[in-house]
Parts: sequence; structure tokens; C-alpha cells
Amino acid sequence: MPALQLQLPEIAAMDAANDCHPPVFAGASAALLAQVGGEGGNQCEPGNEKRRGRKAVHASAAARKAAYRADKARIDFTDKPEIASTLSEIAADLDCSKNELLQSIVRFALTNRNWKQVGLYGARRNGVLQ
Repeated sequence: MPALQLQLPEIAAMDAANDCHPPVFAGASAALLAQVGGEGGNQCEPGNEKRRGRKAVHASAAARKAAYRADKARIDFTDKPEIASTLSEIAADLDCSKNELLQSIVRFALTNRNWKQVGLYGARRNGVLQ
């Protein structure tokens, strides 16, 4: 009796309890391939067609990125190189990005000062804040 056709009671009991076909190896006979129904591997019976997961919120990656950008406001910040280097040092000390640091600074400033009533720090010379 060939080794591929040998049926042991322990294996037969495991196969009966398993929903998947047994693995088929390269070089298996055509009769064994026909018996398990395919090229081999653990091919499970169909039955999960109804569960497809969550519906996509956005149609494509471009739509997802456009929605993200529409939800966020972008502010450009320019200042003296000394201020920029100080911000970089503080961000490195706090182990955060300069963007996170500036967000924190702005939130702190908006919380602790009534800018509409008090006005700006410093003086303007020729239209530029000093």
C-alpha cells in the first residue's frame, strides 16, 4: 500500500473534526489532488462571504487625504533664525516635534491672555513687530 493512501485511525479522526482539507505536497498523485479538490495547501470550505468588514469611509486614498487636509488649518510661521534655533532646542529637550511645541505654545498663549483686549507684545516699527 503506498504511503499516501495509508489511513491511520488517529489521522482519520482529526480529518473528520477538521473543516479544512489536508495539505497536499508537491509531487502528489493526481488521484489525491482530485480527492482534496485543488493544488494543495489548507484550503478551507467557503462560508465567510457575508462578513466583509467595515465599509470604507473614503472612496480612495486621495479622498481620505483631502478630507484630512480640509479638517486641519495650516499656519506658516516665520521668525528670526535665533528664535527658530531656540524652538528646535526646546523641541529636542522635550522630545517632540517643532509643530507639537508650537501647538502647545499657542494653546497656552490663547488660554492665559486676552489678546483682543491687551494687544500684542512689543512695538511695531515700519509695520514690523520688534
